[in-house]
Amino acid sequence: MARNEQGFREICLRPQMGEKVEHPELVTTILGSRLSSPVILAPCGLSQVMSPNGALSAARAAKAFGTISTLSTVAGISPSAFVNEPGPRWFQLYAPSRDVAELLISEARNARFEALMVTLDTPALGKRERDARNGVHSPLRLDPRSTIRLGSQVLLKPRWALQMAKAGIKFGPKSQPESTEDQSAGKKMLTMQASPFSWEDVAWIKDLWAGPLIVKGVMSDSDALRSVDCGADLVVVSNHGGRQLEGVQATIKVLPEVVKAVGSKVEVLVDSGVRRGSDVVKAMCLGARGVLIGRPYLYGLSCGGQDGVSRVLEILRSEMERTMILMGCRSVSDLGPDWLQDTNQ
Repeated sequence: MARNEQGFREICLRPQMGEKVEHPELVTTILGSRLSSPVILAPCGLSQVMSPNGALSAARAAKAFGTISTLSTVAGISPSAFVNEPGPRWFQLYAPSRDVAELLISEARNARFEALMVTLDTPALGKRERDARNGVHSPLRLDPRSTIRLGSQVLLKPRWALQMAKAGIKFGPKSQPESTEDQSAGKKMLTMQASPFSWEDVAWIKDLWAGPLIVKGVMSDSDALRSVDCGADLVVVSNHGGRQLEGVQATIKVLPEVVKAVGSKVEVLVDSGVRRGSDVVKAMCLGARGVLIGRPYLYGLSCGGQDGVSRVLEILRSEMERTMILMGCRSVSDLGPDWLQDTNQ
């Protein structure tokens, strides 16, 4: 995580002075959807724990802002809950087997999700030591045992506890198999599991989905090209926010080689480490079509629900506009390597 953030800080912008730019154009198009800003909400597990109706609140904030939200399989709510929600919306797929994947894909299709995102970096779960220190384990359940373990925090947030109890926490799709142990927990459980997709699985998913396919977790030019060969329409340079394989390169450092490899064949997004509007600008200078954010909007969701997510998106937009005015750049479509300073000189 630290390396992701440091990677953005090491990039220096190269402004062009004397250009009068009052209202930079941030509108862009990603997978055919016209967006007010090149910032998309990434899929985040356990988002229902952040706020009652967390994933729905995030999706509504994204829609009102004019961008896209991505629902995680393990957000804690079923894709079918979004059937009456306006898009565009993407669904991110985790599945331990093709049988489960087929059920999830069918549900996402019936709920009218526009694109399917397959994440490749989760053949096993990373050792998330901070989660363990904080008493957060998978599956996460709001039961007497977890209440005792996190008792002081729950007692300090009575309104949150009452809201969560009233709203309930839904687990996975209705059709997802549950073990005998899990059946008693029912919809009040959230869980994260390994999702060991191979390239053969990606090609199979593409045929089954028959719509725009996004491959997330690409960290090399060769994997980007494999994604294209399997039918991907968009790739996401991502290391899972630093939560999976420790010791990998910052995503912003890998982005140029992926962009060079795929050329104009597919669109490229990047996530992990985006904290400022200037980070979005830097990513687009290096060839990204846009970015996905995770932690920033989860903080907003935790603090203020839908309004909190909207505020985060507004802050990033304001920072992008200010950055581009100071750079002398009129539109995100004009961004490119010429707007970056070569720090080797």
